[in-house]
Amino acid sequence: MFKQLLASAGIGACKIDTQLQTNQCVPGGSLKGHIQIQGGAVAQQINGFDLALMTRVKVKADNGEFYQNFCLQRFRLAEAMLVEPGARHQLPFELRLIDELPVTHLPHHTVSKVWLTSEADIDMALDPTDNDLLRIDATPLMLNCIDAMLVLGYQLQKVDVEKGFLQVPGKRSKVGCYQEFEFRPRQWLSGVKEVELSFLPDGADMLLVVEVDRSFRGDSYRTLRLSPRSSSAEVQRALRTVLG
Repeated sequence: MFKQLLASAGIGACKIDTQLQTNQCVPGGSLKGHIQIQGGAVAQQINGFDLALMTRVKVKADNGEFYQNFCLQRFRLAEAMLVEPGARHQLPFELRLIDELPVTHLPHHTVSKVWLTSEADIDMALDPTDNDLLRIDATPLMLNCIDAMLVLGYQLQKVDVEKGFLQVPGKRSKVGCYQEFEFRPRQWLSGVKEVELSFLPDGADMLLVVEVDRSFRGDSYRTLRLSPRSSSAEVQRALRTVLG
């Protein structure tokens, strides 16, 4: 009985360790791995496992800005099991990731943070958890868009994941946060102060949402429909129609 009480407080309880085949993926890709369960000092009934993709988002409020953890996607592995003392179990999984997943890495840059949290559901006990950082690489189209901006005379200033929805005529993002890539001109270019790019998947295509902030003219918005196979040169031509 005393061991049961300790286990409910997390002392001598079973432990979990999520092991991924690789922590590297792209938006819309998949994540494979397994959960390693190690029994503790007493038998414990696990009702299932909850996995969640998490990130940090910027929240704009009346009194300023702040950051908070945000759940991008949830998964439930309803694999109930009785874990005997000292026993070992392994639960394989394959997760299909959303295509609105924020990018964490660009060449030579880490721009945001995404992690997978795993939790065992145990009644009347402190649930054991595990966190694993992920590397979400930009797609070839995203890299071509960034390259096009560099060729057009802009430099990447910062990348934010903002809480809220990205909305254009006929399309709205689903996740509840979106990623903005902010560029500034290396020199004076048609009065442009900054340009923000956001990516919104739409079926087989990608909508590139372009926000341009010009001196004395304020903000303007345009949406460009791009194929995933669009080259840097093709993106450059499309962006020139917006940026001038």
